Amino acid sequence: MMMMLRMAACVFVVILQLTTMTVNHHVTCIPTVVAMTNALPGESLHVNCHSKDDDLGWHIVSYNSSYIITFEDNFWGTTVFACEFNAGTQYHTTSIIVFQGYAYWGTMPCYAKCTWSVSPLGFFDNGVFKTSWAR
Repeated sequence: MMMMLRMAACVFVVILQLTTMTVNHHVTCIPTVVAMTNALPGESLHVNCHSKDDDLGWHIVSYNSSYIITFEDNFWGTTVFACEFNAGTQYHTTSIIVFQGYAYWGTMPCYAKCTWSVSPLGFFDNGVFKTSWAR
């Protein structure tokens, strides 16, 4: 029954998308993948990601490994995931937005797959430098 409701919602969204000529919207039934790779040699990366509704808790990511979250943007395209990152005593941040839904499209370069790399220089989203570590 739940699967039927989910499929009906997806069909409704597709029809809505096809009948409205709104630019930059995507079908919200496509799951989003956000991968955060630890590129800090010799350091374990501690990551805590959260949205308005979900706190995913702290996770430890070893060097050259990734922490991956998968979710679906909400119907309105307003899902936001932010993460805090810590590593050793010299690397720490406040929240960094790692995903914004299609309602914010244009401010984030990805919507279906976001690939973050966390290095001594800072944070890179799909290879593009975004910000450095807080000092």
